[in-house]
Amino acid sequence: PPESLLKQGFSAVYVGSGFQRDATLAIDGFEGEGTFTALDMLARVRRGEQVDFGKEIVVIGGGNTAMDAARTAARVAGLPTTVIYRRTRAEMPADTEEIEDLIAEGNRIEELLSPVRVIREGGKIVAIECVRNELGEPGPDGRRRPVPIEGSEIDIPADTMIIAIGQRPELSFLDGSEISITNKGRIVAEEGTGDTGVACVYAGGDATRGPATIIQGAADGRRAARAICLKLGIDYKQLDVQHPELSEEEIIEVKHTRARVVPQVHASVLPLAERSGFDLVEKAFTEEEARAEASRCLQCSTVCDKCVDVCPNRANYTYHISPFETELPVLSCRDGNLQMVGEEKFSIKQDRQVLHVDDFCNKCGVCATFCVHDGNPYLDKPRLFLDEEDFEQEEENAFKIENNCIRSRRNGTEVQLRIIGERMQYEDEHVEITLSQQLEIEGMHLKKKFDGKLSLTHVATMSVILRGIQGSLPFLVE
Repeated sequence: PPESLLKQGFSAVYVGSGFQRDATLAIDGFEGEGTFTALDMLARVRRGEQVDFGKEIVVIGGGNTAMDAARTAARVAGLPTTVIYRRTRAEMPADTEEIEDLIAEGNRIEELLSPVRVIREGGKIVAIECVRNELGEPGPDGRRRPVPIEGSEIDIPADTMIIAIGQRPELSFLDGSEISITNKGRIVAEEGTGDTGVACVYAGGDATRGPATIIQGAADGRRAARAICLKLGIDYKQLDVQHPELSEEEIIEVKHTRARVVPQVHASVLPLAERSGFDLVEKAFTEEEARAEASRCLQCSTVCDKCVDVCPNRANYTYHISPFETELPVLSCRDGNLQMVGEEKFSIKQDRQVLHVDDFCNKCGVCATFCVHDGNPYLDKPRLFLDEEDFEQEEENAFKIENNCIRSRRNGTEVQLRIIGERMQYEDEHVEITLSQQLEIEGMHLKKKFDGKLSLTHVATMSVILRGIQGSLPFLVE
């Protein structure tokens, strides 16, 4: 188990074992000659082994792996394959282009069929008995359930059956481990860090999510690496990605691009007549094609204010703030005094920020529909309140500005930050802190003892919002 590696001297362990095994079908006649699982079959072909598929090849499944298996088998055998899926093509989880390529290459899809028995003669497959389905009520995943139709059995001729109905994990190495496993065979881990609850053991990727994408797996690993470094006191060095700095004229051009439909540039593909082997079907972009496709970029990471453009009530506003990064002290109450017990980074990476004026919002959800980051701007962005009564009823993420003072509601209580000359004065129920304009502490007073640590990131956020609105949206300041 992973814990044994800790005993060998490793400081932390990350489990990213994936879903390495194919799921199988529990139907009569499944075991025997002519039955393959998709991953095993693909691995054999990749190794150059000779695989005899016969003339009638049937693939069970509807995901990308099923498409890969069907198209690969067709190339090896030089014959079309039949894909059987229990729902309709519209419900297939495979990518649209994978399905389209499957059909374009001469293969076919049999919809609304579920295999119930493998028919064998002399040990060899001759057909797969299936039952026709109709779509019933939606299941927990939102997709309509396939419901068998009584008396609708049909035999599909087959020499080979390839099973591609999903993958499952191989977790025997966790025997004796304290790591928790869900009833779906997934490792239980905290979202965002990968912490399994077992000291210094982390997990991510398919092992925690179920079959997903390499991008999601890589992201899990990166987040866990950050958490491990923080746990071990190691400086986490993240790749510094330089985003383009756009001028006002370039920003206007970006907005023009967003308002137009610019056709996608498609890479050239191998003609259907030449797809008998394993030559690359979709070729790489030429430099000209790559530049043309890149020019369609909407610069969402640089100019993130789509919610401002689409709000019918003008409840979202853009304000400007100079990007910066600083180290903020972390405070704790010890021996009746405030003490600095650490530091944490705070940064503003974009000069354009978005503010939501709650008084103007009718919760229509248009901003959420168009949000390029799949967020809910009317809930996620800092919410400014103009009405005192509405402000006082809020528990979280509520701000109110009066001249040089910004008030905020956090955990059902009010905190405030006031600009006094060249300094800022922060106050909540526990502390009073005097800060410089650069967020450096110049004085602090403990009003009431508290447990744990006090982060000043919210103080910095309040400062950014106040200065940004004073500079860009002064009409919102009373």
